[in-house]
Amino acid sequence: MPDLLRLSLLYDFYGAFLTERQREFFELHFFSDWSLSEIADNFGVTRQGVFDVIHRSTAFLEDCEKKLGLVGRFLRMARGMERVLKSLEELEPFISEQGKTRWKRVCDELAMLIKEGCE
Repeated sequence: MPDLLRLSLLYDFYGAFLTERQREFFELHFFSDWSLSEIADNFGVTRQGVFDVIHRSTAFLEDCEKKLGLVGRFLRMARGMERVLKSLEELEPFISEQGKTRWKRVCDELAMLIKEGCE
């Protein structure tokens, strides 16, 4: 998984545990593509100070995942749900006309759960 995607997921799951300043620096650097120097100039701190905050924040998020494993669990569940949906879709030719409406509703609900979970 690309680093930015992984950091984004870690931030989504555990970002609330960071301080306001850590969240601000993290968001500006990774999500708004600000350089360390730009953040430092804007907040009146050193570039090294910004680097340290971002480095500690990233390490903290990684440590949370190591201890709790919520991102890994989420990704496994999402992949499992996608496999179930694919299997359901492969059953369509074998569904009676009477059952197609219910089958379609189940497929649509599962697809919606997958989509909502990945937003």
